[in-house]
Amino acid sequence: MTAVSTPILRGSDGAVLRHQDGALTLRRGDEETRIPLEAIRFVAPDGPAVVFELRAPDGAQGVGYRVDGVNEAAAMVFATAVNDAVVALPEPDLSLDGAALVTTRALHTPSPPQPALSTGEKARGLGWALLALGPGLAGLVTMSVLVVADGEPGALVFSFILGIVAIVLNLLSAYTLERAVLMWWLPRRGITVMAVRTSPYGKSGTYTYTDASGQTHTHDRQAYAREVEISYSPSDPGRSVGVYPAFVRVLVALLSLILWAATLGLVYLMVSWGGTS
Repeated sequence: MTAVSTPILRGSDGAVLRHQDGALTLRRGDEETRIPLEAIRFVAPDGPAVVFELRAPDGAQGVGYRVDGVNEAAAMVFATAVNDAVVALPEPDLSLDGAALVTTRALHTPSPPQPALSTGEKARGLGWALLALGPGLAGLVTMSVLVVADGEPGALVFSFILGIVAIVLNLLSAYTLERAVLMWWLPRRGITVMAVRTSPYGKSGTYTYTDASGQTHTHDRQAYAREVEISYSPSDPGRSVGVYPAFVRVLVALLSLILWAATLGLVYLMVSWGGTS
C-alpha cells in the first residue's frame, strides 16, 4: 500500500508546517522551529487548526503548539500521517523531555549597522530628492505667487490642487526613471543571483537572497515562481531589481518618458495659467 503524501499546512500570519526528514518544521515570521518526531506525543486536528504536544518526563504536561487558519481536510490528513509515523518509532524513554530536542533558527541574518553616508551618497540623495520633488514644488510655488500677485487669492485652492497632482506625477516620474535605470544597469554591472521565495504562495511574493559577504536580503516581486532571477548592486547589496526581458525594460523606460512629459507639461500649464490669470 502506497503511503499518503503528508500535506503542507499553511496557516494564518504566514505560518507553514511541514513533515519531512523525520521531523516537523514550523516556520513563523523569520524563525524556523524543527521538532523531531521522537519529541512528539500526539498531533490532532482542531477544526481550522492543528495542535500537537511534546513528550514530557514522567507524564508531565508537555509543551504545546498550535497553528490556526489551516485547511480542515488537510489538517486531518496531516495529523493522521504524523501520528502513524510517531507510533512506528521505537518506544521512547519515559524520562524523555521533547522540548530538549527542539531547535530554532533564524531564517534571515540581521543586517549589520549601516555605515555613515559618504559625501557622494549624500549628494546623490539630494539630487534624487530635487529630481523627484523639484519641478512639482516649483510649479506649485510659482503658480501660487503669480495668482496672489494678480490679486486672485481665491484661485489658490485651484493652484494647490494642481500642485498636488504635479507633485504626485513628479514622484511617479522619478520612481519609474530610477526603476528603468536599475533594470538596464544592474543586470550588466551588478551581481545576478537566484532569489528563493520565503512568503506564502500567491502572486505577490517576498524572495530572499544572500550577498557575497553572507548577508541576507529580501526582494519583493509580483510572481508565482519559487525562484526568481535578480541583480543587486555590489556597493549596496540591499538594492536589487528583477531581471526582465528587453521589451519589459523598454516599456518601463517609455512609461517614465510619458510620466515626465505629463509632469513637465502640467508644470508649464500651471506657470502659464498663473501668469495670465
